[in-house]
Formats: sequence, C-alpha cells, structure tokens
Amino acid sequence: MSTMMQDEIVQLVQTFLDRHQPEGYRLDVDALGVKREDDWWYVTVVPSMSGVRSYDYAQRLTEVEERIRDERDLKVLLVPTLVDD
Repeated sequence: MSTMMQDEIVQLVQTFLDRHQPEGYRLDVDALGVKREDDWWYVTVVPSMSGVRSYDYAQRLTEVEERIRDERDLKVLLVPTLVDD
C-alpha cells in the first residue's frame, strides 16, 4: 500500500466527515487506523471527546460511506473507535 494513497484516503474521508459533523463534538480519522484489504479501505474514526457511544454516530458513518461510494467509487468501511477516559 502506498503511503501517498493512504494519506489521500485519510484526507478524503476527513473531508466527507467534515460535511457531516455532529453537534457538540467532532469525528476525526485516526490516520494510524487505516488499512487496505483487496478493494476495501478500512478507516478508523474517533470522536473528539470521551463518553460518546458509537451508536450515537453510526448513522453518520453510514451516510459518509455511501457518499464516498457514490461520488468517488471507492469501497470504504468507517470503523468507530472510542476515546479512552
């Protein structure tokens, strides 16, 4: 996997996430949690504060995945990660 390509995926996903940010906290790509398997990109997303449950923002992740697939023809799975207290 090309580092340049991985960086591009991080930037692309963050751009799409920025369009769908929840109120009260941010969702950010964890650049260390990005990997590619076959045609799929797995991208870890972390909320900016603790106490946020993944089901609170799961629908936003699904929307972003669908928009990336439709607009960029990329297979991306956004993986929620929790913030440690």
